[in-house]
Amino acid sequence: MTRLITSRRVLAAALLVGLGGCELLKHDAEALTVINSRVLGMPAGDFFDRYGRPSGRAETVDGGMAYDWISSVRFAPPGPEGLDDRVCKLHLTADRQGRINAVQVQYDAPGMKSTSRCGEIFAAK
Repeated sequence: MTRLITSRRVLAAALLVGLGGCELLKHDAEALTVINSRVLGMPAGDFFDRYGRPSGRAETVDGGMAYDWISSVRFAPPGPEGLDDRVCKLHLTADRQGRINAVQVQYDAPGMKSTSRCGEIFAAK
């Protein structure tokens, strides 16, 4: 009987984690929609001028470029309580003409006012 109760608790915990993951994926999809509407077709140079330099880049097989980008944190008070990991990490690819043609969200932390830092950064202003 104890084993059955333990199994049910493990199953319930796994179900809760799974449902939480679904909610995270939903927010990622919403953020990606916002990002794509702002970024796809934009010259990579314009993107980096506006949002900050890439943290890495590599040439792709088709002659384009792939970039890793991480957002900056606007304000963090000094000291341990000021550590702020509310960042957005993206992987961008650009075609031969330098226009962004694909975006992947690598990491999307909770934002300051919403569940998506990436969504906050790229929301229409």
